[in-house]
Amino acid sequence: MFKNYLMTAWRHIIKNRLFSLINVLGLAIGLMSCILILLFVRDELTYDQWIPEGDRVVRLHSAFYSPGRPPFLTVRSAGRMMEAMKNYASAEVEDGVRLVVEGTSILHEDRAFDETVYFADGSFFNVFPLPFADGDASRAFSKPMDLVISEDVAIRYFGRTDVVGETLTSCCLDSTPITLQVTGVIKNVPENSHFDIDFLVYMDPAMFDPYPNILNTWTSVNTYTYFKLREGATAADLKERLYYWLDNESPFVEMGRAQGMEGKPSGFIRPNVMPLHDLHLHARKDAGNMGDLNAMGDVQSVYAFAIVAILILVIASINFMNLATARGIRRAREVALRKVMGASRLQVAGQFLGEAVAVACIALLVALVGVETALPVYNDAINRTLEFDLTGDLPLFAALVGVAVVVGLLSGSYPAAYLSHFRPAKILKSNKSSDSAGASKFRTILVVFQFAISIGLIVCTAVIYGQTQYARNMDVGYSYTSKLELLGMRRAGVAEQRDAIADALRQIPGVESVVYSSEAPSQDNENNTGFQLLSNEDEGTGGEQVVINYHSMGYDFFEAYDVKPLAGRTFDRAFGTDETVAIPEEENRMGASSVVINETAMRALGLRSPEEAVGRVLRADVWQAGQYDLTIIGVTPDIYFRSLKFGVRPTVYFNQPDRFNVATITFNTNDIPALLNNVEKVWSEFAPLVPMRREFLVDMLDAQYQAEDAQATMFAAFSVLAVIVACLGLYGLASFTAEQRTKEIGIRKVLGATVRDIVQLLVWQFSRPVLIANIIAWPLAWYVMSGWLEGFQYRLDSSFIWVLALAAGAIALLVSWLTVASRAIKVAQSNPIHALRYE
Repeated sequence: MFKNYLMTAWRHIIKNRLFSLINVLGLAIGLMSCILILLFVRDELTYDQWIPEGDRVVRLHSAFYSPGRPPFLTVRSAGRMMEAMKNYASAEVEDGVRLVVEGTSILHEDRAFDETVYFADGSFFNVFPLPFADGDASRAFSKPMDLVISEDVAIRYFGRTDVVGETLTSCCLDSTPITLQVTGVIKNVPENSHFDIDFLVYMDPAMFDPYPNILNTWTSVNTYTYFKLREGATAADLKERLYYWLDNESPFVEMGRAQGMEGKPSGFIRPNVMPLHDLHLHARKDAGNMGDLNAMGDVQSVYAFAIVAILILVIASINFMNLATARGIRRAREVALRKVMGASRLQVAGQFLGEAVAVACIALLVALVGVETALPVYNDAINRTLEFDLTGDLPLFAALVGVAVVVGLLSGSYPAAYLSHFRPAKILKSNKSSDSAGASKFRTILVVFQFAISIGLIVCTAVIYGQTQYARNMDVGYSYTSKLELLGMRRAGVAEQRDAIADALRQIPGVESVVYSSEAPSQDNENNTGFQLLSNEDEGTGGEQVVINYHSMGYDFFEAYDVKPLAGRTFDRAFGTDETVAIPEEENRMGASSVVINETAMRALGLRSPEEAVGRVLRADVWQAGQYDLTIIGVTPDIYFRSLKFGVRPTVYFNQPDRFNVATITFNTNDIPALLNNVEKVWSEFAPLVPMRREFLVDMLDAQYQAEDAQATMFAAFSVLAVIVACLGLYGLASFTAEQRTKEIGIRKVLGATVRDIVQLLVWQFSRPVLIANIIAWPLAWYVMSGWLEGFQYRLDSSFIWVLALAAGAIALLVSWLTVASRAIKVAQSNPIHALRYE
């Protein structure tokens, strides 16, 4: 009997090649989409799972809430918090470690390489017991300035991994080169990690003494602080203990009293403790616009793509159900004869379920080939290196086979139930079976569901793409074309030559200007301090301090970026009072200098107009410079230095040369290779031991939307696949309907109907389900995407979603017309005599 079932299934597949091909292709595309998305989702969900005892590691995040401005959120924390929590929460905390990440130059054999170095406390390997390729954790971090490198770095610099005892030179941690001895080699950190450690240095806290805002601070957040919890302790336990300390025993209690703040410190400082395994997908809500050690994931995207995978697979399964029930009437006599010969309904249903599973397994084989073919393109689109190795991942292979079997059973369940209920007497008496009205309506419902999903995906894709383009094309308030950014100008070996480098760069043909700033657009690091607006009548008193972000911009910066002040002026060498420089401690005096503010800062300070703001004085402690009275000399329009996702912050602009870290070269030449070559020559002349970091500003701005681009690309690709699968099913149903109505079409043609009339008849029959699908998909897509747009400070109007929905509906309708018409034309052009010859 089983052999007979196999033979029957095979003959049915071969005999009905078109419908078998549609079923296999539809399920293959669905399974391929599901596998590709599964690889992405699995990669996202397994971030940091490889770290031993990672379930006991947490990270401290910071959040500051100030009246009149958005909260400042970051995944970093103050340098003194680690020791405070280790001591106070010793019942919950077993150990802790701080990471300070800096870019520096590594020298080897007279060559300099730009590297990112992780400086860590000596307890690093107690918290993160990473596996070693050479050496071991007990001896690798025995004293400050010990250096541990990754396998990749060892091979890149030395050509081998057994390099303990070798040395590398860092230039420069504190103005002079330092020789670092390699004390261990760790295995390469997997890509799905929230950090990417290649250089790890045992941090000597004294090296940061000139920069107290890094380690010796309660308020400046520049370290990544991790804790390893004791067995049984949870992140919630540590957070509870942290908040009690914050409100009762922390230095913030006295700080709040000194500044006249009302309420508990937790009213304006709200740290969070997040488990290590949650960092990649959930740290975004704590990060603000500051970012993390590696690109952050988005749990909502993971959910969204998992749902998309299921929906595409559902569309493919619907195809199978529709075509199987539609073709069922062709097998009615077969079913009847089997029942007459003694087959039970369960046996008949089992036969059809077996056929469905067989088709699903064939589709799985085709899908595996498709995944292998598409994976390189897929990786490029989402900027990943996902791997698909079934031989080395037997659980994945078993899971995929299980999915194929389940899909086959689910896809074949309704057809099996429908076909096995045929009554032999009725079918054999009439010598045929008619398609029931109920089955026809059910197929129509499934078609509606298919196209509702497809149209919804098209709308989502269009909205994501539209929002990205809207953000990119919005006026950012400054000129960003033809600009080359030289980064890391504060590094030792460069800072001392900054003016000479700028003078030499200005002599390069095609260079219009060279200006300095603390950050380049799109970097927009968070720098905050309190500014007090002094009253005009009594310069010794004024309003409360307002916490405002600040940057440092050099002379001619605003002119180079085509930013014109709304009132007043920008920094000008002719005045001689515009620079803010450090006041020697022995002078013990109040400094005086000038600042420029933006419109948002003007409003935050309670000033009503740019003209009113010019000439007013702000008092503030300027970082590493002392206390200053700062005269507002100009007010600029709000310029979008960061992604439009985050909006504009109130900002004060200093002219503080000590903070300049970026040189902007504005050029007017099309010979970019020659420009870059000349810039590199200047750099190598003045800073031969420091690698040059350069980026075009347009590329830096584009990089802000990399995540949205990848998301839009994935949605677009899978939306197209969903539409293809739906159209395959529609083509199959159109073919079946045309075949079923062959005699009707023949009679219509004999009575004078044209090919166009026949095509219109069939096209309209299948247009109605698509129109109904639009009505269902539009409000659902609007609800989902209007919520997604809420995450953007500047966004498309939600009414624009309806425009895109109409366009998506029109596209779906047009595609369905073309799909049905391509089959209907062939049927309509056939000679009616072939259809009527037996009548």
